[in-house]
Amino acid sequence: MSADERKLRQRQSAEQESATELNQGNQQAQGLEFGTVDDLLRYDSEQNLPPLEVAQRLERSLEAEPHREHRPWYKKLFGG
Repeated sequence: MSADERKLRQRQSAEQESATELNQGNQQAQGLEFGTVDDLLRYDSEQNLPPLEVAQRLERSLEAEPHREHRPWYKKLFGG
């Protein structure tokens, strides 16, 4: 097992423990209301972790992406 896989497993287990603590502290899952869709998605992602294989593929894919320099919209439009 490589160091990256070990780190990923540790992170997932820590996230799972925090999600379990959140579930135990908040038993009213059906009565939750969210102010925005983003809040709903954040809550849902804390409750449902992706399978290890999917998480590993995602990590590799993100590492392979070239880093793009952020340019303000006006520089893209007008050049510079």
